Amino acid sequence: MREVTIVGAGLAGLVAAINCARAGHRVRVLERFERIGGDPYTRPAVDVTPMDPERLGRFIGMELQPPHVTPTQEFVVYVYGKPYPIPGWQLYLHSVERGSRPTSIDTLLYETALEAGAEFEFGVSLDSQGDFAQLPPNTIVATGLHVEPFLSLRRPYQDVYGFIGKTRHEGPPRIMGFFDRYTKYYNYCANANGVAFALAFDGRPVPPSIRDDWDRQLREWEGIDFEQWLPHEGVVATKRITSPCLYAGDKILAGTLAGMQDPFFLFGVQSSLVSGKIAAMAVDDKERAWRLFASFTSAYKYSWLYKQFFDMQPHFARRLGLRLGFGLYLKQRALIQPVIDVALKSLPGFGRY
Repeated sequence: MREVTIVGAGLAGLVAAINCARAGHRVRVLERFERIGGDPYTRPAVDVTPMDPERLGRFIGMELQPPHVTPTQEFVVYVYGKPYPIPGWQLYLHSVERGSRPTSIDTLLYETALEAGAEFEFGVSLDSQGDFAQLPPNTIVATGLHVEPFLSLRRPYQDVYGFIGKTRHEGPPRIMGFFDRYTKYYNYCANANGVAFALAFDGRPVPPSIRDDWDRQLREWEGIDFEQWLPHEGVVATKRITSPCLYAGDKILAGTLAGMQDPFFLFGVQSSLVSGKIAAMAVDDKERAWRLFASFTSAYKYSWLYKQFFDMQPHFARRLGLRLGFGLYLKQRALIQPVIDVALKSLPGFGRY
């Protein structure tokens, strides 16, 4: 039996803790915040992601069911003001609550990790290269959007800026995506379990005027009035085409730090869950874990190149291309769906278990 240290009690860290504990190791999880669920500044939140909960659950070793993982009923894409409604099941979308409430996936994973025998230490902050150097070999580092581990482990990163909105909102799980002149990326608003969450982000600071315009549109188009808007900054591992990385020296990387997010939409839930399982495998079998990691991230370079191309397009070209694409999908779904299915399988953590 080994003693395994895991830094970070997010999705990847918790799945790694569950699987390491079940493998017979003594597991110690170090978390910078004082409770489970990530940064309370951004929580509760709602993520929506393509997912096959049954297959993914078998892979990571637990059931993923409502209210923690719930089918998304509708996806409405606003392309420069024009809505395109799509049933959520057509894109395999599922809504996932993040945070410390009983209905969050974080709480589900934490309780499962405790049952498996993992031990937790809260309020532990590791911020320097020396802090990480003192951690034992085979430490799993799963620290999310925080920049300090990227700097300490010399991993490339991309700054992201934006703002988030949170409010109470009842109704069936939905997601609204917004491609417009707001940012080079996209905005989204989703709800589940009585919570609505909105996120706008870009590779550069987003001015308050953009926030005010989007806030008005959400009220007028969706009837959601956000009680609070907060500025948000973070980092993601999409700086380079070669960003995905499982090992840094004698440390094992997981989640955002490992670069398993797809570089276009930055879907993080399913990739973090899968990444946590792979990191746990790496404790005992580095070669097998590396081969699996390489398989899951094999399409990363193609998505990365497409993201660079998309970001270079002027708004008139995006508007034309996106409206043409979504319009064709709604009219000819039977013909387009096989292409969508192939594209979705390129996402880390979807369809490769």
